[in-house]
Amino acid sequence: MNKDWSRQELEKNYIGKMKAVTIAVNQKFSGVHRILDMSELRELLENAEIIAQEECYCRKRMGNCIEPMDGCLSLDEDAKEAIEKDNAKRISVDEAIQAMHRTYDAGFVHMAYTDEGKDKVGIICSCCSCCCHSLSAALRFGYPEHVFSSEFVSTHNSDDCNDCGICVERCQFGAREITADGLVYYKDKCFGCGLCLKYCTEGAIGMVERV
Repeated sequence: MNKDWSRQELEKNYIGKMKAVTIAVNQKFSGVHRILDMSELRELLENAEIIAQEECYCRKRMGNCIEPMDGCLSLDEDAKEAIEKDNAKRISVDEAIQAMHRTYDAGFVHMAYTDEGKDKVGIICSCCSCCCHSLSAALRFGYPEHVFSSEFVSTHNSDDCNDCGICVERCQFGAREITADGLVYYKDKCFGCGLCLKYCTEGAIGMVERV
């Protein structure tokens, strides 16, 4: 049985104390859809004085999924604290980018977190819905609008879709579902991470700016 965060713990320690922005990476698609790359993520990393890398706290604690574990990055003051208190490893921008590639290829969502009272991103995590406190809160207790924001949202072309369900399995937000009538897309649940697009073999999924 999977371990879960308690509602009391989520509300006390996480919900309302941080904001997460979804970062979509390395997705190319044509037509009216944009080309997304790692520029936003790289900019965050290049502007940081220090980058620290450590194992994912959530996945270590919950143990519902494991590899790769090195997708949690801290920046600047958060990095200094992680190095001093948690024995985190200081790494370069290129090493950080490589770690983000590994976790994205494994199906994790990249989130840039800003703590309450701060105006700069301090933590970049590779998140999953079965272990991550933020994704768990959103899916189990309906807090997405309090936790997440994103600049993009996915699209769905039912004419090209073959209802294979791969995107359903890959979506960490529950934005797609296979029903008796075929695949159903819930746009209001999508936060534009691009995982569905990455794994769609039929070209039925794209990405546009959120309006």
